[in-house]
Amino acid sequence: MRKLFALLLIALTTGAAAADFTSLDRSTGRSLTAAASHTRPTVVALWASDCVYCKKNLRTLAALAKANRQLRIVTVAAEVPGPATGPEINKTGVPGERYAYGDDVPEALAYALDPHWRGELPRTYLFDGKGGVQAVSGVIDAAGFRAALQLK
Repeated sequence: MRKLFALLLIALTTGAAAADFTSLDRSTGRSLTAAASHTRPTVVALWASDCVYCKKNLRTLAALAKANRQLRIVTVAAEVPGPATGPEINKTGVPGERYAYGDDVPEALAYALDPHWRGELPRTYLFDGKGGVQAVSGVIDAAGFRAALQLK
């Protein structure tokens, strides 16, 4: 009986974590990083729950979003969501749409997002809303975000 209860608890916990995210597929991945998909300043931030630098970027984005209501933020967990994934992003305070790797091959999803990306995190795509896009690997400070997105 205890074993059954433990399995049920694991299933419920994992299901709750997955419910916080939309499952990323290849088509959506290609769309998220296509400049034509973004008509206002948008950030697509790739992150992982064990990446300290990713969380630093996400906290900076959360502060920018509070000051710039027109800013759209989309996060992509470059992992299948587990029990800690939702709570980890919630701690950062970043708003917006949330995606996570789905059942597809992780390398195929990464390639769909960006054929030039080699898996380093954090990886951030900055869309100015006018057709311009910058892809950046590593931590970005608030001034870097504002400059790339042409925010005040």
